[in-house]
Amino acid sequence: MMGRIAKKFCSTANRATVGLYSICGLLTAAILLFDLSVPLGVAGGVPYIVVVLISLKSSKNGFTILVAISCSILTVVGFFASTEGGEMWKVLLNRFLALFAIWVTAVLALIQRSKERELVEEKLRALQTGRELEVQEERVKLLKATMRTVHDIVGNFLNNMQLFRLEAEEKNTLQPESLELMDSIIHDTSARLKKLGDLDTIREKKMPCGSTGIDYEQSTSDGLNHQKA
Repeated sequence: MMGRIAKKFCSTANRATVGLYSICGLLTAAILLFDLSVPLGVAGGVPYIVVVLISLKSSKNGFTILVAISCSILTVVGFFASTEGGEMWKVLLNRFLALFAIWVTAVLALIQRSKERELVEEKLRALQTGRELEVQEERVKLLKATMRTVHDIVGNFLNNMQLFRLEAEEKNTLQPESLELMDSIIHDTSARLKKLGDLDTIREKKMPCGSTGIDYEQSTSDGLNHQKA
């Protein structure tokens, strides 16, 4: 499907290019015939400016330069092939002005096109930089949320261990129930950290201190459901 679309696009682009070349060629020939049919005193080369402007429809700068060169040559040809008429200094001045107008138009148009392309590229770079900054901010935000969640899990674990330490200091031993509870807390803490490390999706939650953390229980559930689906 994509191949057909690309082929159709290329075919349309080629037809447009051929059509542009044909228009420029026909218009150039018409202007040359007009130039040859009028006396030298008429500035017959000036209309070639229109061909130069039309050539800007092409994305290739080389085509515009080629058109300007061709129109310049035909302007000189018109000087030698047109019927005589008018004072020579006026004829020469008219031809010079025609050549000058052709090249000023071509050069200024190409400069303008170059600046427009630079502006577009600059906007694209700005958009890319903005997107990279957004991604970086999201990564920092996720890292901070992860560290807060880890701190919460480990903090709860250490608080429980502190209670067991107080019991051991008071009784010089730990009761079997306490040892069983300690094993359960260690296992639960390890499982929570493993869930946090195996997340497939991320959901945030509010921590007791008001900051943002990761709801690893809900996030893990979403990830498992996604894998099952």
